[in-house]
Amino acid sequence: ARPALARRARRWELAGAVAWSSLALGGREPFRRRAVSGLAWWGLVAAMLEWHLGMIESEDGEPRDLGAADALTLARAFLVPVIADNLDTAALTAAAVSDVLDGMAARATVPTRAGRDLEGLVDAAVLAAALRCAHRTGRLSPAVIALELGRITAGFGYTVAVYFALAQAPSETVLGAGRLTTPLRLTGLIAAGRGWRRSADTLLATGSLISILLLAYAMRASHHDDRARPAPETILASLHGAAAPVMA
Repeated sequence: ARPALARRARRWELAGAVAWSSLALGGREPFRRRAVSGLAWWGLVAAMLEWHLGMIESEDGEPRDLGAADALTLARAFLVPVIADNLDTAALTAAAVSDVLDGMAARATVPTRAGRDLEGLVDAAVLAAALRCAHRTGRLSPAVIALELGRITAGFGYTVAVYFALAQAPSETVLGAGRLTTPLRLTGLIAAGRGWRRSADTLLATGSLISILLLAYAMRASHHDDRARPAPETILASLHGAAAPVMA
């Protein structure tokens, strides 16, 4: 148990709830209009954070604290109901900026297992909210929305399969390939928010297609690397039969 970490998480969760409630009570839209659904969403975000507290550690198992990268990820999650309401360009721009800063902050410190998972979940939530609003308001063509949903589904399916079927962490190469076109796709969504449907369709479709191709290539390369890597029992047998100790 890490009580200090838990207390900090609760403070962040409370801050988000207070911020949404204050904006709603002050009559700010869409916070007032989405007072109940917004707070319900933030409750899910808080539950997600609580569930991942045991993973606030490095890949080597070194305990870490919640940091700037985690705060930026949660700030992006806070914006999801705002984006879902009316594809707000300011919220989309803030989400895009926070995504860039999030990555920079994570690379400047020791990345955590929780940070890796939370970032992917929040990014998917932002995109799903934007696509739902774009579909409802006709700001993106159905074909482009279907293409991007297919990309999200493929990435999510890969993550679930690796976690639950193979009991492994997703390949960083595969995850990185999926993120390479994030700026291009977010720019397309911002264009949709501005009402520039043709530009939005072109940008998002291009980003989605490139991302799908990169994901497929990275998954194939990752699978090839796994097959080429010696099995653990083979390595152990070699070490057992060695005449002298081997220093890795």
